[in-house]
Amino acid sequence: MDTKDISVIVQGAINKNETIKCLQSIRHYLPGAEIILSTWEGSNITDLDYDNLILSKDPGAAIIEKSAQKVVYNNINRQLLSTQAGLEKASRRYAMKVRSDLILTSDRFLDYFDKFQARTDNYTLFNRKIIVPALFTRFNIKCDNLYERVKIPFHVSDWWLFGLRGDLNTYFSNTKLAEEPYFTEYFTKEENKHKNTPYGKTKFKFSPEQYFGYSCFARNFKDIYMEDAADYSDELMEKFRECLVNNFIVLEFAQSGIYLNKYPYSKNEKFSGDQYIGLYNFYRYEFEYKRICDKNYQMTSRRQKIFEDENFGYNLLRIYKHISKLLEPSANFLQKLEQIFIGIPFSLISFLFKYRK
Repeated sequence: MDTKDISVIVQGAINKNETIKCLQSIRHYLPGAEIILSTWEGSNITDLDYDNLILSKDPGAAIIEKSAQKVVYNNINRQLLSTQAGLEKASRRYAMKVRSDLILTSDRFLDYFDKFQARTDNYTLFNRKIIVPALFTRFNIKCDNLYERVKIPFHVSDWWLFGLRGDLNTYFSNTKLAEEPYFTEYFTKEENKHKNTPYGKTKFKFSPEQYFGYSCFARNFKDIYMEDAADYSDELMEKFRECLVNNFIVLEFAQSGIYLNKYPYSKNEKFSGDQYIGLYNFYRYEFEYKRICDKNYQMTSRRQKIFEDENFGYNLLRIYKHISKLLEPSANFLQKLEQIFIGIPFSLISFLFKYRK
């Protein structure tokens, strides 16, 4: 593939340190690609390298969580609007949508565009499959308020996507902006309080990833319907699995070479801890592709006990998570000591006690 045939939409707020690295990495690994920077009016774009600039009016964001320490916003409409504006401006055959703080370390994700081409007749929507990252393409999540892992259909990662420009348009362009603040406060409403949201204390109707994925397939297939994130079933999950393997290719960092500094474990997804079990990581994607699309496909991923024994996986990945916290650049001295003397030893001892021969 000639990288001159790619339009890259770099969308979102300008991060003083990361956006310049993001743009530089695209120039280096995708030479000749059209770079479209889609951000907000009033943003500081000094010293940024791009070909086309889109400055949209900021649609704002509803508050997910507010405390004395921090305020967390739901940026769903910001992401959707900046992505749609960028795709509208894109002129090349292929398109890539990336967060403005993602870093490319190679172009090896392009090697996978021609792989996994087998499909079934059900739920085939795009002309070619779109490549997405494993973080956070999920099929279940550990739900704090239900003390179990809960299904989350149509949760396709929105960190970055690569495919035919027309297919990315199909995915994003007819999706409506969320009605805020109702969307973010959905499960706090009296008529919805009785429902079990898989997102625990976060009360939005859908996560942004799930909203984009569900909206796309619901408007193209009449038998796909969800009232909200609490509306999940085995039947719906099987439909999602077919939608996923027929329309997407899911890669981890080892295959893509794309990471996010904000999450150090994005260079080794196992260090995300037990949530790795609920991801469509590369092993699970290959497994589902073989099961649904091509029974003769020879898997390249090694079988791992963490997927076959969920309790084993959960306990092993807890160790990974504590190590990840120790290595986080933002961790202070006391937090590192906590992992060295409490987190890592206790999780390791617990694991060895449970699984000693």
